[in-house]
Amino acid sequence: MKKADTLKGSSDEALVAELQRRAPQLPDSLKQQLTAALAEKTRPQLEGALSAAAENAIQAYGQQYDSLPDGDKSRCDWKTVSARLLANGSEKLKLAEAMQGGGELVGIDAEGKAMFKDKGVEPVMYGYDEKDKLVQIYDRDPKQMAKVKNEKWANYFETREQVLKDGYELFADDGNYNLSDEMRQVQAHTKEPFVASKDRKEWRASWLESGGRPVDARSVNFDPDGGLVYVFEYNPEFRYGNLGVARLLRV
Repeated sequence: MKKADTLKGSSDEALVAELQRRAPQLPDSLKQQLTAALAEKTRPQLEGALSAAAENAIQAYGQQYDSLPDGDKSRCDWKTVSARLLANGSEKLKLAEAMQGGGELVGIDAEGKAMFKDKGVEPVMYGYDEKDKLVQIYDRDPKQMAKVKNEKWANYFETREQVLKDGYELFADDGNYNLSDEMRQVQAHTKEPFVASKDRKEWRASWLESGGRPVDARSVNFDPDGGLVYVFEYNPEFRYGNLGVARLLRV
């Protein structure tokens, strides 16, 4: 029997990278299959593990779809959603899986598009190292600002450009400083604030879609004192260590 070819070339390297990226979201049984495939590094094993990983993701998202209210599901059935996820080489499925925590199907918008959001209440911190994630930066304190003068801190323009480049969207408010229907669907589905700190004891905020170069950019904020979530506006150059983004993927 002819031995399967070992990995060669960028396409195979991309296949390995894809499997490694999916590893944290897989159940233990599939992790074992993936580990064996990566150790052997033969295309049949790798392709088999990748196919199993995709099937596992589809099943997980199917269960999340089933938990949506009937009113949401009436706007688009699961067969259509799953077909869209797998179209064009599973392009949308890969984007969903690449979201924080593997992504979560949180609702169906008014146009019948399934909405995926980064899993959990913590925003994604673009432009930050992990060690910087929870650093408090007070914009009125010159000493604090001088301390991070040369650091890269995400603001609206930088964040929006990167989010769109990566294939996602920013959520938007309803145009009147209230949570939009999409954001309310997220809260109804997750039974959690749209954005918050994990322990609910620290301030958090996520940029919202505010156009190309707005004079003021909107965000949705979590206030730990009252546990409230509200829409606010900032100078789009505003830089703060706990201001990130909750990404949206429509499928």
